[in-house]
Amino acid sequence: MSHPQRPAFAPALLVAGVLFLLHPRSARAESTVTYKYEDYRESAGRVGVQAQYGLIEQSLGTDAKLKLTGVIDAIAGATPTGEAPSTPGGDVPLTQMHERRKAWTADYSRQIGRVNLGLGIANSRESDYVSNGASLNTLTDFNDKNTSLLLGFSATDDTVRVFYQPERVKKRAWDAVVGVNQLLDPQTSVSLNFSFGHVSGYQSDPYKIITKDTELLPGLVLPLTFPENRPDTRNKWIVFASVNHSVDSVHGAVDASYRLYHDSFGTTSHTLTAAWLQKLGAHVVLIPSVRFYQQGQADFYHVTLTGTAIVPGDRPNPAGPFFSADYRLSKLRSVNCGLKLVWNPTEHVHLDVAVDRYDMAGRDSLTSASAYPDANIVTAGISFTW
Repeated sequence: MSHPQRPAFAPALLVAGVLFLLHPRSARAESTVTYKYEDYRESAGRVGVQAQYGLIEQSLGTDAKLKLTGVIDAIAGATPTGEAPSTPGGDVPLTQMHERRKAWTADYSRQIGRVNLGLGIANSRESDYVSNGASLNTLTDFNDKNTSLLLGFSATDDTVRVFYQPERVKKRAWDAVVGVNQLLDPQTSVSLNFSFGHVSGYQSDPYKIITKDTELLPGLVLPLTFPENRPDTRNKWIVFASVNHSVDSVHGAVDASYRLYHDSFGTTSHTLTAAWLQKLGAHVVLIPSVRFYQQGQADFYHVTLTGTAIVPGDRPNPAGPFFSADYRLSKLRSVNCGLKLVWNPTEHVHLDVAVDRYDMAGRDSLTSASAYPDANIVTAGISFTW
């Protein structure tokens, strides 16, 4: 007989109950419940993801708020293995994958004078991956609330099951951010954030392999496959800038941002995002958006090890040499175009639906074009406030 499974966000509900009972209830509380559904589907039978997302927001008096989220993802489809195509530029070999992820987060924030203090915990579980995280953020107002300073720190502790060894391996990470938001005038605000992160432990993908033509006997050469090997430490630097400007004459606003990313793997990326928020009447907002992304390849990216002096092993080695044929580490670009419709029929009900088109392409002359996916994404949500 099987035992009933505990909901993924049960620990978050326990935290909610404790905070709710301990906090004074003198002021009127506001509650919001949100549900969202997303369908992500790559073409040509590639990966598909169906995600369900729930959010509960509860104000605790006038100066505190609790947020609880729960996510269930169902992932299935075909994904590249990293093995080289049988002919240069041909279709990359694919393998079927099936996975289910359950995750929850709990965030408690409280206003203490000019400082908003936020505490968060999170958990995510898959059959071969478990992640636990915590965060601490402060947002401090200055200059009659025209300026705010963000300071944040987060850490995760993950365990990974690798199919070719009996015990799970560890991966730990921490990130710190400092940022400032400035209101320039009643219609314009700008933000600038700087982040640094460090990751240590197992960072290879246990399901990715790489090919090398290997001479087994004199005159007998076969294309053999080996597990990839990535460094076990990685540093990340991020600069993020954004601007929001409302155009009252047309009842609209523009929201634009730029993100510069660099890590010790040798990857540098640029992300430019722009959205226009157009109000249509009293209850409807239409939001077209576009996102451009471009990255350079990691230092250790190879389509194949054939022709290199690298001698691969049968399992990752933190001493090197390092190599991976994962197309996500290659030189690439992507474009995401979206259209979102928001409808607020009453002050207590909020509905939204969005359609996005995602296209990715390589920027080198070596990686097969078939490695890069394109996808259609549909998202719909509803929330109630009382």
